[in-house]
Amino acid sequence: MYLIIRCPGCRTFSYVDRFQRWKLCPLCGHAHEVVKAPAYLEVEDYHEAEHIVKQMEKHLHATKKRDFTPEETAELRHHYAEALRKRAKSNHA
Repeated sequence: MYLIIRCPGCRTFSYVDRFQRWKLCPLCGHAHEVVKAPAYLEVEDYHEAEHIVKQMEKHLHATKKRDFTPEETAELRHHYAEALRKRAKSNHA
């Protein structure tokens, strides 16, 4: 499992293994404790994490926003949970 987090320095989205304690930001080089960084979503694998990070950055850029609201974060988590349920359902069918 991977957490999608945001660098407290430059605000870039990235992902980290949920058991990792420190993250070095790929953009600004800031080293920060994972537990202190805002976590937006927990995903199953790094391929999904990479894709979602790109989509999140794209959304913020398109809407000219600096961050997701708590409601948008909750909606993101809800949509991801729904996608997992559909995937699990199709795998068992």
